[in-house]
Amino acid sequence: MSKILLYISICLLTLSSPLKALAQEKQNADVWRVEGPRIGVDLSRFASTYLQSADRWGWELQGDIPVKGYWFPTVEVGMMGLNDRRDNFHYQANGVYGRLGTDFNILRYRNLEDGDLVFVGLRYGYSRFTQQADDVKYSNFWGDYNTSIPKRNMNAHWGEFVFGMKGEIFKNFFLGWSVRVKFMVSETKDPNMSPYIVPGFGKTNVDIPMDFSYGIYYRIPLWRTKKMPKAPKMEGAKHIDESATPDNNNQNNNQQNGSNFRNLRGGQSGGF
Repeated sequence: MSKILLYISICLLTLSSPLKALAQEKQNADVWRVEGPRIGVDLSRFASTYLQSADRWGWELQGDIPVKGYWFPTVEVGMMGLNDRRDNFHYQANGVYGRLGTDFNILRYRNLEDGDLVFVGLRYGYSRFTQQADDVKYSNFWGDYNTSIPKRNMNAHWGEFVFGMKGEIFKNFFLGWSVRVKFMVSETKDPNMSPYIVPGFGKTNVDIPMDFSYGIYYRIPLWRTKKMPKAPKMEGAKHIDESATPDNNNQNNNQQNGSNFRNLRGGQSGGF
């Protein structure tokens, strides 16, 4: 009886190894890399309504698409409105904006299923908006005055440097944030009042305009592949073969020099 049990145990152990290999191979065969455009909404635009004393509203949609794995052309569109009432003025601004640019993932992918990003990017922004001010009160030597500035159509162009992250929390769902440093390129000149705020850009009365955003995104799984994205080649020092040691290098150089010397001597290996 004991011999029969031993024989059965050996057979099971013998069969278990191929079965495990087949299971692992099947598991690997089921792993695909999913790619497709990603769309999302900037949640910080809704939170800003409750974090500021002024009546501010807005929304922003963002989208990107992978190109060769590491590049992500990006488009962002939104609307913003501001109704700021103070003791000495009432300012209003409303408008739409859009941004075009690209992000570059500086984080190497670990496997086929890895879609997390740590990126740097550039944006070009454009906004078309209106602004006006009522109940503007000011004082000078001659007394107190009350005036208003009529509504006027405005536009602005700017650029942005972007750094951020996007991480996959569920299948095809991402959370992300970004920090942006902005610089104004041009804006409509108003002799009565410079733009206090530009939709999509922010306040214009700060030395270094910056912005922080965070959002949620969904990747539309349009295609899948078994091929890992190839990381872009960076210029720099060439890879040195680890098997080559200084002694081997010296020996190879000496052999090469000797071969060259023999060629100069007409193939003779002797001395002068």
